[in-house]
Amino acid sequence: MINTFAIRCSILRLAFSGNLTVQAEEDGTAIELLDRINPKKSIMQSENIPYSIPDSWAWVKLSDLYKVNPKVEADGTTEAAFIPMERISGGFNRAFTHEIQSWERASKNHTKFADGDVAFAKITPCFENRKSFIAENLPNGIGGGTTELIILRQKEMLPAYTYFLVLDQRFIATGTASYKGTVGQQRVQSDVIKNYLVPVAPYAEQKRIVEKIDQAFSVLDTIDSLQAQYADNLTALKAKLIDAAIQGKLTEQLPEDGSVEELYARVQKDKTNILRERKGRADKNIKEVGDDVPYDIPAHWKWIRFGELGLFKKGPFGSALTKSMFVPKSSDTVKVYEQQHAIKKDPTLGTYYITKEYFDEKMNGFEVKSGDILISCAGTIGETYVMPDDIEQGIINQALIRVTLVPGINKRFFQYYFDSSLKSSARAGNGSTIVNIPPFDVIKNWYFPLAPIEEQERIVARLEEVFAEMKM
Repeated sequence: MINTFAIRCSILRLAFSGNLTVQAEEDGTAIELLDRINPKKSIMQSENIPYSIPDSWAWVKLSDLYKVNPKVEADGTTEAAFIPMERISGGFNRAFTHEIQSWERASKNHTKFADGDVAFAKITPCFENRKSFIAENLPNGIGGGTTELIILRQKEMLPAYTYFLVLDQRFIATGTASYKGTVGQQRVQSDVIKNYLVPVAPYAEQKRIVEKIDQAFSVLDTIDSLQAQYADNLTALKAKLIDAAIQGKLTEQLPEDGSVEELYARVQKDKTNILRERKGRADKNIKEVGDDVPYDIPAHWKWIRFGELGLFKKGPFGSALTKSMFVPKSSDTVKVYEQQHAIKKDPTLGTYYITKEYFDEKMNGFEVKSGDILISCAGTIGETYVMPDDIEQGIINQALIRVTLVPGINKRFFQYYFDSSLKSSARAGNGSTIVNIPPFDVIKNWYFPLAPIEEQERIVARLEEVFAEMKM
């Protein structure tokens, strides 16, 4: 299984060392932000700093940066939120729920906070379990809660940036090392928290950092959800992860990836070139994209049909290629690629050959080249294999489909999507066991989510990273 907890900790470590975002000169510096916070003196720290940060950032003692447990005042009859510890989520989930009480009742002998404040538990095990939240959308903007909270307030700092700071493993380790009290009632020490050094980024970069963390954590939330559902079935988990990836749920969408419409125009042009070069025929049975698309995809993606991705060629039928035509290998023969090559992912297997004369006369349109994708289509079906460089000249047999993709489609992305589509096709039938591949015209009319090529590559990289982590 994937250790998403460790990945989240790594993301926060990268974020607060300046390695998750790019520093921009137009952002200004943290010094300018600190001057607004305390114009009377410099609060930047230069001694005993924990690690290197960008030049535009600054280290600041927490108590110089934030108001700790600040005052909140309101009329006693005003409605307010009340948040006991059990209503605060742990982990990396900032969610909380609240009761509604009068301010007099919610605040009396309780911790007080207001919208924009960041709260975190100070008692074990809630502190190390990261019970924390950003106060927002409170009744009348105010609330009270368990006395086991510490509140941080600084209007010049982005609340979400502060929230992630208190989830950072360095903060948690510093706090737990300071525990004092009886077993089961240990709390972090106030002076240790106040002296904790905070890495401060310029406000504009804080926004980018939070956006990056949120995007990454959203992906990890999806993985956590799938792992919880399919913990006992790694095969099902892998399939669900692929489904999530090809729906754009495991990667971020970036504006700089460019227009998918431009890519689609190149796909159409490149397919025309492939048909001409590989002696293919234009597909007359490919339908227009309708309203029956399988699921929602990111707004800048585009649904197209499988048949638009390149040239699909089914192996020769019937008596066009039989064992009686096979001859021993020689300098005047062409290899016959079989189903085993797709299943075993090894183009060196096999002993079937035909003469070059027969190839030129009958089999020229079935030739296999490096980069072609072979798909097994009978018996053990749906196995795909990308033919490597330096293969023997050869043709496909009747148990294979050859796919020549346009350059704008990542081959591994195609393989993942094909596998998912084949399983979906099986689920739509009378059972989960597939005995033969769907008809050729059916395959060509499967939907395909066209994403920018850069995002296709990110999706493939993310899946392979995840599968390596899971040892799948």
